[in-house]
Amino acid sequence: MEDNVTPFRPRRPQRPAPKRTDPLKSHRGKVIIVHSLTLAAFAIYLFTGPPITFVGLAFGIAAIAIASSNRREGMPWATTHHEQALRTIVIGAAVWTLGSLLAFFPGMSSVAFGISIVVAIWVLVRAGVGLVLAALRKPVLNARGMLL
Repeated sequence: MEDNVTPFRPRRPQRPAPKRTDPLKSHRGKVIIVHSLTLAAFAIYLFTGPPITFVGLAFGIAAIAIASSNRREGMPWATTHHEQALRTIVIGAAVWTLGSLLAFFPGMSSVAFGISIVVAIWVLVRAGVGLVLAALRKPVLNARGMLL
Protein backbone atom coordinates (compact mmCIF):
# COMPACT_ATOMS: atom_id res chain seq x y z
CA MET A 1 0.00 0.00 0.00
CA GLU A 2 1.30 3.36 -0.95
CA ASP A 3 1.53 6.19 1.43
CA ASN A 4 -0.05 9.42 0.18
CA VAL A 5 2.45 11.65 1.94
CA THR A 6 4.59 14.00 -0.09
CA PRO A 7 8.24 13.55 0.71
CA PHE A 8 10.02 16.40 2.39
CA ARG A 9 11.34 18.94 -0.05
CA PRO A 10 13.82 21.52 1.08
CA ARG A 11 12.58 25.06 0.83
CA ARG A 12 14.00 27.24 -1.83
CA PRO A 13 16.12 30.00 -0.43
CA GLN A 14 14.25 33.26 -0.61
CA ARG A 15 15.79 35.99 -2.62
CA PRO A 16 17.03 38.84 -0.53
CA ALA A 17 15.11 42.06 -0.88
CA PRO A 18 16.63 44.36 -3.47
CA LYS A 19 19.01 46.78 -1.88
CA ARG A 20 18.28 50.44 -2.18
CA THR A 21 21.23 52.01 -3.86
CA ASP A 22 22.44 55.54 -3.76
CA PRO A 23 20.95 57.43 -6.73
CA LEU A 24 24.37 58.79 -7.60
CA LYS A 25 25.66 55.25 -8.14
CA SER A 26 23.19 54.27 -10.87
CA HIS A 27 23.19 55.74 -14.35
CA ARG A 28 19.46 56.38 -14.21
CA GLY A 29 19.74 58.18 -10.87
CA LYS A 30 22.53 60.44 -12.11
CA VAL A 31 20.57 61.39 -15.21
CA ILE A 32 17.38 62.11 -13.25
CA ILE A 33 19.32 64.24 -10.76
CA VAL A 34 21.00 66.22 -13.56
CA HIS A 35 17.70 66.98 -15.31
CA SER A 36 16.03 67.86 -11.99
CA LEU A 37 18.86 70.21 -11.03
CA THR A 38 18.61 71.86 -14.44
CA LEU A 39 14.89 72.47 -14.02
CA ALA A 40 15.38 73.74 -10.47
CA ALA A 41 18.19 76.11 -11.45
CA PHE A 42 16.20 77.86 -14.16
CA ALA A 43 13.00 77.90 -12.09
CA ILE A 44 14.83 79.59 -9.23
CA TYR A 45 16.23 82.18 -11.61
CA LEU A 46 12.81 82.87 -13.09
CA PHE A 47 10.74 83.01 -9.91
CA THR A 48 13.04 84.46 -7.23
CA GLY A 49 15.03 87.56 -6.52
CA PRO A 50 18.74 88.32 -6.35
CA PRO A 51 19.82 86.80 -3.03
CA ILE A 52 18.17 83.46 -3.71
CA THR A 53 19.40 83.22 -7.29
CA PHE A 54 22.74 82.06 -5.93
CA VAL A 55 20.99 78.81 -4.98
CA GLY A 56 19.98 78.45 -8.63
CA LEU A 57 23.57 79.10 -9.63
CA ALA A 58 24.71 76.37 -7.23
CA PHE A 59 22.15 73.95 -8.70
CA GLY A 60 23.38 74.75 -12.20
CA ILE A 61 27.02 74.23 -11.23
CA ALA A 62 26.14 70.93 -9.54
CA ALA A 63 24.29 69.76 -12.66
CA ILE A 64 27.26 70.71 -14.85
CA ALA A 65 29.67 68.90 -12.53
CA ILE A 66 27.64 65.68 -12.46
CA ALA A 67 26.89 65.70 -16.19
CA SER A 68 30.43 66.51 -17.31
CA SER A 69 32.02 63.93 -15.04
CA ASN A 70 29.70 61.21 -16.36
CA ARG A 71 29.45 62.30 -19.98
CA ARG A 72 31.95 59.79 -21.35
CA GLU A 73 31.36 56.91 -18.97
CA GLY A 74 28.27 54.89 -18.40
CA MET A 75 25.56 53.37 -20.51
CA PRO A 76 25.14 54.72 -24.05
CA TRP A 77 21.63 55.98 -23.32
CA ALA A 78 22.89 57.87 -20.25
CA THR A 79 25.69 59.60 -22.16
CA THR A 80 23.13 61.12 -24.53
CA HIS A 81 21.27 62.55 -21.54
CA HIS A 82 24.41 64.04 -20.02
CA GLU A 83 25.34 65.62 -23.35
CA GLN A 84 21.86 67.09 -23.75
CA ALA A 85 21.80 68.39 -20.17
CA LEU A 86 25.18 70.11 -20.58
CA ARG A 87 24.08 71.79 -23.78
CA THR A 88 20.78 72.84 -22.20
CA ILE A 89 22.47 74.43 -19.20
CA VAL A 90 25.28 76.17 -21.10
CA ILE A 91 23.19 77.47 -24.01
CA GLY A 92 20.29 78.42 -21.75
CA ALA A 93 22.50 80.30 -19.31
CA ALA A 94 24.35 82.09 -22.11
CA VAL A 95 21.16 83.27 -23.85
CA TRP A 96 19.60 84.18 -20.49
CA THR A 97 22.64 86.28 -19.55
CA LEU A 98 22.79 88.05 -22.91
CA GLY A 99 19.06 88.71 -22.72
CA SER A 100 19.42 90.07 -19.20
CA LEU A 101 22.06 92.51 -20.38
CA LEU A 102 19.40 94.10 -22.58
CA ALA A 103 17.61 95.26 -19.45
CA PHE A 104 20.33 97.86 -18.93
CA PHE A 105 19.27 99.70 -22.08
CA PRO A 106 16.29 102.05 -21.82
CA GLY A 107 13.04 100.49 -23.00
CA MET A 108 14.50 97.02 -23.47
CA SER A 109 13.45 95.48 -20.17
CA SER A 110 10.32 93.92 -21.70
CA VAL A 111 12.47 92.30 -24.40
CA ALA A 112 14.80 90.96 -21.70
CA PHE A 113 11.84 89.54 -19.80
CA GLY A 114 10.49 87.96 -22.99
CA ILE A 115 13.85 86.32 -23.68
CA SER A 116 13.97 84.91 -20.16
CA ILE A 117 10.46 83.46 -20.56
CA VAL A 118 11.37 81.86 -23.91
CA VAL A 119 14.56 80.37 -22.44
CA ALA A 120 12.65 79.07 -19.41
CA ILE A 121 10.08 77.35 -21.66
CA TRP A 122 12.88 75.92 -23.83
CA VAL A 123 14.65 74.53 -20.76
CA LEU A 124 11.39 73.18 -19.36
CA VAL A 125 10.67 71.28 -22.56
CA ARG A 126 14.21 69.93 -23.02
CA ALA A 127 14.77 68.93 -19.41
CA GLY A 128 11.21 67.67 -19.00
CA VAL A 129 11.45 65.40 -22.04
CA GLY A 130 14.89 64.28 -20.86
CA LEU A 131 13.50 63.50 -17.42
CA VAL A 132 10.70 61.37 -18.87
CA LEU A 133 13.09 59.54 -21.20
CA ALA A 134 15.50 58.96 -18.32
CA ALA A 135 12.77 57.41 -16.21
CA LEU A 136 12.12 55.01 -19.11
CA ARG A 137 15.86 54.45 -19.70
CA LYS A 138 15.55 55.62 -23.30
CA PRO A 139 18.23 57.67 -25.08
CA VAL A 140 17.73 61.23 -26.26
CA LEU A 141 17.43 60.99 -30.03
CA ASN A 142 19.29 64.18 -30.92
CA ALA A 143 21.42 65.13 -27.94
CA ARG A 144 23.34 67.81 -29.83
CA GLY A 145 20.25 69.34 -31.39
CA MET A 146 18.66 72.59 -30.32
CA LEU A 147 15.10 71.38 -29.79
CA LEU A 148 14.73 67.86 -28.46
